[in-house]
Amino acid sequence: MSFSSFKRLVLLVIFCYNLDVKNYGLGCDEMYCLENMQRISYPSDLVMDLTKLYRFKGKDFYYEDIFKSDMQTIIKDTIERDTFFAAKVLNLDITENRTRLIIQKNSAPKNNDERILHNLKEVFKIIQLEGNNLELTPNEFLALAKRIFGGVKEVGYATRIIEVQVNLLREKKKESLRNKFDELLRLYKKHLSSGLVEGTQLATNLYVDLSNIKIYNQENDFMCLLIYYCLLFRERFNVFKYVSFFELYMEHLEEFRSALISASFNWETGFAQTAILNRLTIQLMLYGYNEIESKESAYSFDKGIRKIDSVESSILKMGEIFTKEEIRVRNPYLSDSTINRALENLKKENKIRPNGTGRSATWIRINQHEDTFDPKNRQVSLFDFLKEDK
Repeated sequence: MSFSSFKRLVLLVIFCYNLDVKNYGLGCDEMYCLENMQRISYPSDLVMDLTKLYRFKGKDFYYEDIFKSDMQTIIKDTIERDTFFAAKVLNLDITENRTRLIIQKNSAPKNNDERILHNLKEVFKIIQLEGNNLELTPNEFLALAKRIFGGVKEVGYATRIIEVQVNLLREKKKESLRNKFDELLRLYKKHLSSGLVEGTQLATNLYVDLSNIKIYNQENDFMCLLIYYCLLFRERFNVFKYVSFFELYMEHLEEFRSALISASFNWETGFAQTAILNRLTIQLMLYGYNEIESKESAYSFDKGIRKIDSVESSILKMGEIFTKEEIRVRNPYLSDSTINRALENLKKENKIRPNGTGRSATWIRINQHEDTFDPKNRQVSLFDFLKEDK
């Protein structure tokens, strides 16, 4: 065989290999991230971040005790924020006014996007209440997908073409990727029960696998992200009871996308580099825990103060013009009724006044000036003494 013939043969083999693997999944099984956990290394900076993360995680019971009287309000706020930002991930075409009415007032949905928004809130309620005990099965995650998109989109498992040996012949047939998902979840649980692989790294690797396999026929990116969130929540990183996962994701969207692309590079050959994505996820959780720490300090300080007094104090420290939403941001764990009472009290005391009506209304802080002149309170100068001597 001449060299040119041999070269053509090699190129033909490479072409056939790429065609089989990429288009039909033939001739070679994928090398999933979960199958290559032994390659993962933990550089010193990652170890330091993990140490901080698990130190915070160890304080979860302390946080629950500190915030126990307002825990329902805290979780309600997190559910609403997750719903709001998940709607942005899905690019739902809903006005901001309608979004807030559906999320905060449970207004009845009027179209398909609004139905998805309404369903998202219900799913986040389920995760917050039962997420720690979520079953790691394909059916469990498919049930979440159907709960979100049911009646709007037929989200199910994707299929692919594979070749099987039938006697001396090879035949092509369709295979549901549910089987691959089931296989990956069994591998995930095996690593989890071994206790030899760190939890966030394990969840990150499964997320990268599912994203690249494209396990769902529709909304795959969102469903894989939701599964990633569920896996972290299930591992009892309770930071996501206080801080919205999807809000953090949207705030760092470009970093997250870049990290996922990097983690997916060389995925088919089994050499995906998931460290950057894992490190970013850990840093976002650390950011969330630091938020809890700062709220805990303020909360502990305010425990001896009446809630309404605390609201009134924060209002008087705001700018001359402010909104009710800004008050909520400063007092995230207080109910609307408490905020409304504080506004009414300050209005009666002539310290603030409303500006407009409805959802776009603002409030104006009234500068307090002395209308009467009290000689006892006036500033005395040297010239005053000289005048008195005369």
